[in-house]
Amino acid sequence: MPGHPKSSVRISGRAGGWLAGAALLVAANLAGNWLQASLALPVPGSVLGMLLLLLGLLVYGSVPQGLAEVSGALLRLLALLFLPAATGLFFLRDLSPADWLGLLAATVLGTLASIALCALLLKKLLRRYGSGAGPHA
Repeated sequence: MPGHPKSSVRISGRAGGWLAGAALLVAANLAGNWLQASLALPVPGSVLGMLLLLLGLLVYGSVPQGLAEVSGALLRLLALLFLPAATGLFFLRDLSPADWLGLLAATVLGTLASIALCALLLKKLLRRYGSGAGPHA
């Protein structure tokens, strides 16, 4: 029931979890940017922020529910992050053919390396924890 007090508590609790998860992601990003700027590291601040978040989650021992929900929503929208890069290619028409060959090679090799790494990691995790579902389990 929408007017029932418990349903409003559940909705506000979920919104609070989302806000806490989003705040944690923003804080990790800001901490990474600060660390990169203060130490003049050759690594992007967002990468450092995600490493800090990973370390924090390893110390904490699990992923908080709000962070899991926000991260899941962001991962479902991940394809949208490629739109600016694809749009940027429109402005690269003045590149020489050698530049395009290098760009194409980096894109294809990077994609294949990412797929191979994910497959190896999945295989290792399935071997360690078992699939738990399916006909072969």
